[in-house]
Formats: sequence, C-alpha cells, structure tokens
Amino acid sequence: MAICTLNRLGFLVPQSSRKQSRTLFYWLTVIFNSCKYKKIFSRVDDERIKELGPDLACAEWLLRNGAFVKWKGFSKELTDYNLLPTDKTNYYIEAVNANNAGINYVGFPYFKGCDHIKEIKLENCKYINNDAIPLLSVLQDSLTNLELINCKSITDQGLRDIKILKNLEMLKIQGLPYLENKDLVREELMKALPNCKIDFP
Repeated sequence: MAICTLNRLGFLVPQSSRKQSRTLFYWLTVIFNSCKYKKIFSRVDDERIKELGPDLACAEWLLRNGAFVKWKGFSKELTDYNLLPTDKTNYYIEAVNANNAGINYVGFPYFKGCDHIKEIKLENCKYINNDAIPLLSVLQDSLTNLELINCKSITDQGLRDIKILKNLEMLKIQGLPYLENKDLVREELMKALPNCKIDFP
C-alpha cells in the first residue's frame, strides 16, 4: 500500500520511493494547468474547449504555461499569449515547443481533439513526469516527432509508455538521469517502433 502524505494544499498524495521535493511552485503549476483556479481537480475546461474548439483551447493552455505552438500552414511559432487568434476557424496546432515550460500531466488532456499535431518537443520541463507520457496516446494517429530532453522526472516506465505512439518517425531522448536500465528500454522501443529513428545515446 502506498504511503501518503499531506501536500501544501492539504491533499493526500502518494509518497514517492525516490525522494523528490515538490515546492510551492510545483503546486502553483498544477493549478495553472487545471481549467480554473477554483476547480483544481478539473483536468480541462470543457466549456472553453466547446467555445473555442480543441486547438485554440489547447494553445491557450500551452502559452499560458510558457510553451510555444506552430499553426498548420504557418512558418513561425506563436510565442505571445496576447497574439492568440480570436477567429475560431482554420487554426490547427501542428507543433509544440515546450522549453522550460510549466506544463504538466494535469493539462495534457487538452491535446484531445488536436488531430494535426505532428511534433512535440519537451525540454527542461521540470514538471513533466511519467504520468504525462501515456496521455500522449490521444495523438497517436498524428504524432510523428517526439523529443524528451532533460525532463529529469521521466524514468524507464515513462519511456515504455511511448510504445503506443506507433506513427512516430523520430524519437530523441537525452538527459534523463534516473533511468535504471537504459539499454533494455532502448531495445524495447526499437522493437516496438521499427519505423522510427531513435536517437537515444
């Protein structure tokens, strides 16, 4: 049975066997990834998705938490939250660039319905952990490129959950210090994703 402790918000959370301090900034990030500050347990703002459509709602979440998006048919990334389009039509996320972004698994359900996302780069995202990776399964039909760089909370199990992304053509993995059996995980990924170029030194 998992040992639980009270976090700073007064919620019971499982105590990890690997000691990791979760600061106040972590819990603030959880709130920012949730739909409304008053609805901490909600994963996404369904009303906002209905109002804007999945791509614009997802883009709002990403930019609000420091990530960038590239729209399909556009050459440059959108980096300014204030420049999000107000026109709800013909804007589809094609690429996500999250470098030092505050996104975490709580907001990943925003990816549902974003059927044009081909590329995701997660670099130096301190709040990305194993819980986030299986949630990428909603993009398995479109996602072809995935990069996980210096996301230090991802372990062997998180990488194994990548196997469901059968359409991947490029996978880059670097700077994950807590892997216990890198060679075995690499072999499993190569076997599960035979059409994917895997850069996993």
